This record gives sequence, C-alpha cells and structure tokens, in this order.
Amino acid sequence: MTPAHPPGSIVEITGPCSSGRTAMLYSILASATARGESCAIVDCTNAFDPASAAAAGADLERLLWVQAGGRLDHALKAADLILHGGGFGVVALDLCGIAPNQLLRIPLSYWHRFRLAVEKTPATLVVTGARPIAKSCAALQLEAKRKRALWTGRAPFCLLAGAEFEVASRKPGRIEPSVLRAAV
Repeated sequence: MTPAHPPGSIVEITGPCSSGRTAMLYSILASATARGESCAIVDCTNAFDPASAAAAGADLERLLWVQAGGRLDHALKAADLILHGGGFGVVALDLCGIAPNQLLRIPLSYWHRFRLAVEKTPATLVVTGARPIAKSCAALQLEAKRKRALWTGRAPFCLLAGAEFEVASRKPGRIEPSVLRAAV
C-alpha cells in the first residue's frame, strides 16, 4: 500500500468511473497477498473481476470475495462481520456504482464502528467510491483521476496499451500528486 497509511486505519480511494480507483485497489490487494496476507473484498454491486485482479498480481487463493448483490445494507454488514472477525490484512469495501443518495444515508456511526474495529489491528479498511463518505473516520483519502490513455500502433490500428492516472491525497493534504501507470 502507500507508506503514508498507518495499519489499523480506513483509507478511501475516490474518483469517477475510469479514474484508476479499481486499478489502485487491485494493486493494494496484489501487494498485500504478495506479503502473505489474507484479504477480503466486499463487492456491493458484483463488479469485482477476479481475472483483472489476478493480472494485477493479486493471489486469488488469499482473497475472500463477498458479493452483496447490489444491497448496500448487506455489504455494510458483511464488512462489519469481517472486520470484527479479524485475520485479514486488507478488507476492501467496494461501493462504486452505488447511488450517491444511498451512500449519504449511511449513518456516521457505521464509519466510527469500522474505525474502532481496525484501530488496534494490523488491518486496513479500503473503501472505494465516487466521492468520500467516511468523513473524519478516514485516515487517508486518495482522489484518482484519469490523466491519459496510452496507445500502441498507428492509426487506424491503434491498441490500448494502458493508462496514466493521477492520484492526489486529500487527507492528509499533499502538495504533489502522483502519477500511476496501469498496463492492459
């Protein structure tokens, strides 16, 4: 993960569709499973792609995948059970694709409960979504933006080779954003 995140914290990765937030999540899962950690992903909208995660380097044998079928309440309860059960280095709560009005209805008490559940553990809760929602409970908020597409070949036979994304820390504030590259 990033050196700036302390274990036992909530990290939010936000940005619009195709901003690189999922690529960053897969990279985090790859790093954690490479260190031998077990990870969990709570997939609220059943959008997780195991093939893409494996291509990014995630060890699927060390990954628990929970599908919530589009039910936000089920996703939150599953994340809560996993965090309180322990044993995971990274627990990802993927809220991408959930309507903003639904996300605004999540009580702040959930985020405080999640923060207390990870606070004294080596685990990190990674929350992905279109905009920040964990408020003061997040120790680190990263905002992702698509910078540019990387192409190979010559027109009209160009192939997408990857993309560059810009990631800026919104909490705690950082001056310089980082550029990440993801290959196809």
